[in-house]
Amino acid sequence: MTTAFYPLEDFPALANLVANCSVMQQELAALDAPVLDIDRTNKPHQHVHAELTEHLQQGGDYGWLKGWGAEGGNHDWTQYALLFRDTPLGPAQLTMPRTLALLQPLKGLKVVALARLAPHSFLSVHRHPELTAEGLLQMHITLSAASEANYAYLNVAGEFYQQKPGTGAIFDGSLDHFAVNATAVARTIIYMEFEKESFIKQ
Repeated sequence: MTTAFYPLEDFPALANLVANCSVMQQELAALDAPVLDIDRTNKPHQHVHAELTEHLQQGGDYGWLKGWGAEGGNHDWTQYALLFRDTPLGPAQLTMPRTLALLQPLKGLKVVALARLAPHSFLSVHRHPELTAEGLLQMHITLSAASEANYAYLNVAGEFYQQKPGTGAIFDGSLDHFAVNATAVARTIIYMEFEKESFIKQ
């Protein structure tokens, strides 16, 4: 039987991140960054990382990347990269230093980013089949969402998870999943892909 969601307590180091999410919430609240003219459409993480690195080397600003799902990039679903393959991205160390200090001791992280879903937005059903071959799971730590009438949800293989601030969910991203934010407030999470065997409690 396929597991959609995993108990958070089976991953103590990641549970500790959730316990300290107030640090990340404070830095998110202070973050003021533009949306860049870089999108993730049909690009693996390493391609996006290379494109972002080149943009910075040319003197470009650091900011949010447009997600896939719309021609020219999806402005309703944007990502602010923090770390790639256990290595913090330079400018993020200036904007979110305490968040990266929490992540620094952890090894086995493929990608970590902020992911923002705009008000009244829907991220359609998708899956990441490559995660199984790489031994990876995904994690969402909800930093901000509507405080009242919070209808921000993640659905994995038919199971709904309400994305409340200060909570975390670990799941198998190789399964069908989608996200919806049916509120007037943006929902922002920490998005992670990590090596299952590096973090699961033995």
